[in-house]
Amino acid sequence: MPRTEGRHWTAAVGPWLGIGAAPATLTLGAAMAERNDGAVPVPTLVLGGLLMAALLFGQGMLGLRPPHGTGGTLTSAVPSYLDQKSRVLLGVMLALAMVGWNGFNVGLGGASVATLSGLPGPAGAVLLGALVFAASFATPKLGNRIGVVATLCAIGLVAFCVYRLSPDSSPVSARVSANALDIAALGGYIAVFAVRAPDFSHGLRRRRDLAWCVALLVVPAVCATIAGVGIWLRTGQSDVVAVLAQTQSVGNLFVALAVFTPALTTTYSGALALRSVWPRLSTTAGMLLIAVPGTALAAARFDNHLLPWLGVLAALLPPLVVPMATEAWRRRRGLAVANIPLWTWATPGLIAMILGQPMIGLGLAAITTVWRYRSDIANRIRA
Repeated sequence: MPRTEGRHWTAAVGPWLGIGAAPATLTLGAAMAERNDGAVPVPTLVLGGLLMAALLFGQGMLGLRPPHGTGGTLTSAVPSYLDQKSRVLLGVMLALAMVGWNGFNVGLGGASVATLSGLPGPAGAVLLGALVFAASFATPKLGNRIGVVATLCAIGLVAFCVYRLSPDSSPVSARVSANALDIAALGGYIAVFAVRAPDFSHGLRRRRDLAWCVALLVVPAVCATIAGVGIWLRTGQSDVVAVLAQTQSVGNLFVALAVFTPALTTTYSGALALRSVWPRLSTTAGMLLIAVPGTALAAARFDNHLLPWLGVLAALLPPLVVPMATEAWRRRRGLAVANIPLWTWATPGLIAMILGQPMIGLGLAAITTVWRYRSDIANRIRA
C-alpha cells in the first residue's frame, strides 16, 4: 500500500503519554491493592492493559488518514455515525465525565497545594481550580509548554515514589486469577479518552503510528499502577497525597504540577461536549459549567472515590466503542453506511451500571452489534 501523507506518531504522542503517566494511575494502583488486600495478580494487569489497548486502538482508528480512517476528529466523525439523540446523549455523558475528572484532578492537586501552603484542604482545591480555569485561556503555545512540564512532573512523581516508597514485597502476584472489577477499572481509567481518541489520532498516517501512541499510554499506565500498588504495600494507605505528606515536600509539588494539564484538558473538552449539545453556549460559559461543579467535587475530595467513579465510566462509555469500531470496519470495506442506533450501546451501558458489572456492558454491546448486522453475517456465511 502506498505511503499516505499525515502525521507521524511523534507529533501526536504527547497527550497519550500524559494520560499514561498521570498521577491518577498511582491512586488507581493503591486503590486496587486495597481492594485485593495486597499484591495485584499479573493476569489482572495484563487483561486490563489489553482492554485499554483494544478500546484505544478500536476508536483511534477513526482518526487515521484514509483508507484506514476518516482522518478527522470525533466531532467531525460523529454526525455520520450517530443520530441526533445519540449525539446529544454522548455530549451530556462526556460533559458529566469531564466534571468528574476535573473534580478528581483538582481534588488530588488541591490537597497537595494545601499540604505545601498550609491552607485548609478545600481552599487548596479552590485555589488550584481557579488557576486551572485562568490557564484555560492561555495560547496554544503556552498550553503546549504547560503540557510538557506537567508530563515531566508526572514522570518525576512516579520515579520519586518508586525510589522513596519501594515496598518490601512484590507489588504483583503470580496467582492465576483476575479480578473483573480491577480489569474494568483499568478500562474505565481511559474510557473517556478512548471515546475521544480520534481527537488525538486524527491525521496519523498508519496503524503503526497509532499502535505506538497506544503503547506509550498503556505501558506507562500499567507500570505507574504497579507503583501505586507498591505505595499501598509500603504504607497501607490509598490516599497518595497523605502518603507524600509524610515524605519530602517535593512529592506533593510533583502532584500539584502533574495534575495541571489533565485538569486543564477537562475544562476545554467539557466545554466542547456541552457546545455539541447547546451550540449557542459560549466557550467561557461552557468551561465555567465544568469548572464550578468540578471544583466543588474537588473540595469534597472526590479523588478518594476513584474506583467507584471508574466503575461508572467503564460501564457507560466503552460499549459505544464496539458498534463504532464495527461500523468503521464495515465502511472501510465498502459496505452500506448506516447510523448506529442508540439501543446498541446505551442500553448495554445502562444495564452494566445498574448491575455494577462493567464488563457485561461490553459483552452486551457485542451481542447487540451482532444482532444489528445479522443479515450481513448471514449473507457472508451463505457466500
